[in-house]
Amino acid sequence: MIRRFRTLLAAVVVVATLFGPATPVRAHGPQRLTVATYNLYQGADLTGLLTAPTLPELVERAGLTYQRMVDTDFPTRARAIARLLAKTRPDVLGLQEVALWKKGPLGGPLQVSYDFLDILLRELRGVGLHYRTAATVTMFTGTLPISATEQASFSDRNALLIRDGLQASNPRSHLYEATVVVDTPAGITFDLPSGWIAVDVGATRHDRVRVATTHLEPSVPAVRDAQGRELYAALAGSPYPVIVAGDLNSPPTDPTGPYGTFASGGYRDAWRAVHGVPGGFTATQDPDLRNLPSRLDERIDHVFHQRGRLWAVRAELVGEAVRDRTASGLWPSDHAGLVVTFRRVGR
Repeated sequence: MIRRFRTLLAAVVVVATLFGPATPVRAHGPQRLTVATYNLYQGADLTGLLTAPTLPELVERAGLTYQRMVDTDFPTRARAIARLLAKTRPDVLGLQEVALWKKGPLGGPLQVSYDFLDILLRELRGVGLHYRTAATVTMFTGTLPISATEQASFSDRNALLIRDGLQASNPRSHLYEATVVVDTPAGITFDLPSGWIAVDVGATRHDRVRVATTHLEPSVPAVRDAQGRELYAALAGSPYPVIVAGDLNSPPTDPTGPYGTFASGGYRDAWRAVHGVPGGFTATQDPDLRNLPSRLDERIDHVFHQRGRLWAVRAELVGEAVRDRTASGLWPSDHAGLVVTFRRVGR
């Protein structure tokens, strides 16, 4: 009987060893951690504001930009995003373009019209996902007239959300020294900083992981590359394994940019570790989010992890399929989200 029991036990161990890490079923607990990155899309393309030739034209473009944000209907998109995330249930959620829009009378007080963070948290609760905000960073904030009688403000933020019940500590937020300053033809100067945030996830020093998210400069490669180097250096002294999940605006074909900085500096690209080279496209749909077919043809949103104590066992996109669109035909965002499950492989 003892010999038969030992034989059976050995067989169970072999099966668990062969099939456990590859199983798509995610077990909550200290041995597994699921991290997602999602650029929510601020709701409108703001680049036209930077090229307006006159102040009246700037006001007209600002009004159109605000209306386009309304038309891309973040409350409905947030509901779609929440339903997608309910299928993968990430423990940590790194978000970019977490917009805060306000509106009010010209020269008067502004009232919040769309707080993307509050809207998404509410929709997540509606599908049974309960998160708390562990860290945020506000980057650009600006106010412009949008008509002869009204003004609006926009704030660009990153956020890290942590699943309730998961311990998190040591939140931090930083703006990069490398930044973009644009002097517009209309005579207004825009300072366009970017930033990063991080938090330590786990109950003890043995299972703790440092998770960071960022949104790097999209239009000026030299600034973007410098920001990538700043982030890499800032995380280099971590006493815990590091996961970087964000919109790096840098594809795998960018060996001298942020992708190359992390890939050549001791980090693994989780998508490539799980799937190899093909696929994984995360950007970019049209600004009105109504294009068909999909225009996702770049892989610029990444989850990187330090080699050694973490192993990516699953990586999947969300919000990339036609069936993921809202009933009115909007993509959930101009980016797809990326969700990665890690297994700890030792202390």
